[in-house]
Amino acid sequence: MNVVIFEDTKYNSLYPLNVLRNSMDIKAGIFSLKERIINYLPLDSKITLLVREDMHDMTKSFNTYPVNVIPEGESIFLNGRAVFSQRFIKWIMSEMPVNAKVEHDGTVVAARLSADEMGGLSTNVKYPLDNSVFGGLRNINNLNFNFENIFDIINYPWDVIRLFDFNLAFDLSYLLEKAKGHEKNTEVSQENENNYVSPTAKVFPGVVFDTGSGEIYVDDHASIEPLSYIKGPVYIGKNVLVKSGSRIYGPCSIGWGSKVSGEISGSLFHSCVNKQHDGFIGNTYACPFVNFGADTVTSNLKNNYSKVRVNIKGESVNTGMQFLGSLVGDHSKFGINTMLNTGTVCGVFANVAGGGFPDKNIESFSWNILGGSPVKYKFNEAVETARIVMKRRGIDMKEEYISLLKKIY
Repeated sequence: MNVVIFEDTKYNSLYPLNVLRNSMDIKAGIFSLKERIINYLPLDSKITLLVREDMHDMTKSFNTYPVNVIPEGESIFLNGRAVFSQRFIKWIMSEMPVNAKVEHDGTVVAARLSADEMGGLSTNVKYPLDNSVFGGLRNINNLNFNFENIFDIINYPWDVIRLFDFNLAFDLSYLLEKAKGHEKNTEVSQENENNYVSPTAKVFPGVVFDTGSGEIYVDDHASIEPLSYIKGPVYIGKNVLVKSGSRIYGPCSIGWGSKVSGEISGSLFHSCVNKQHDGFIGNTYACPFVNFGADTVTSNLKNNYSKVRVNIKGESVNTGMQFLGSLVGDHSKFGINTMLNTGTVCGVFANVAGGGFPDKNIESFSWNILGGSPVKYKFNEAVETARIVMKRRGIDMKEEYISLLKKIY
């Protein structure tokens, strides 16, 4: 069966998490939205990705799937902003009627089109996919559905944090189920099924795994130094370093190649995030190659306990959340003693230094030194620093990456 995972026209509302990736590559827990779908699909599914034009080359360079090519024949469409449950994917693949769609609050979540309707779609499609394109086809029926616990939609970046506890628990259960019967780390007590430590991971003496509140999964080649306390639900990714004396309070997902210390709570580190010193990071999403300097802290609760408001593209939005830290784009760096206010939004390639409270809205490619006005980051210098940082993680910067950076700059 053809399965098309698509990015829709509401991607702008997910800034800054999808500036350097398409929306389906945002992580909702351990996995990206795309990975979660693929995990639940039958192995013989023929997957195609539809993304916004600016992201075409970048997406193609990091995937083996066809990009922005409409397949022939009957096809299933899945919205890349949706967090799908396994049972909903199973229903779509086996029972969903042909020429029907599931829509929620104006967003097409899933659709199943016949070969004839696919022919009509291929002549009209633009990228990213507008939800109205399905309404323009001849014979598409809306399906009424009980939406409880079968999917969620990521409309804003803070929705990832709002839904994080729930989605992380599902991802941990998925990994722990796959790990059953596999070799475990013989140096770590794993008497119950609430935790798994890879045999290639290194856990030093004095590390405490507390699974009373949730499951813990330590992936391949991770290293957890002495006297660290980890309270589930927590995922420690591949090649992650947890430094001595760290305190990690779930829900937390520390993506591959990250190096962490200090206190972390309710946060998602996409991958290659650097937080190697003391300081509190709470209810925060950090994109790849973010660096939190020594004693950098995030406020995640307002003094008056009111709901947190966030500025997205000039619009002040009430998140409805009481606990929300920062939303930080790729390659942004914070100097020592930086204090990030509740609901801070930071773009990509920003530098913040001088201690104290920076603005809650930090622009991409900007230098922000306490006491002065923001200054534009020189493009060549930004790219060269990023190249060095990525090389330290064994990653070569691709031309498609540089081309995308130029468009953003």
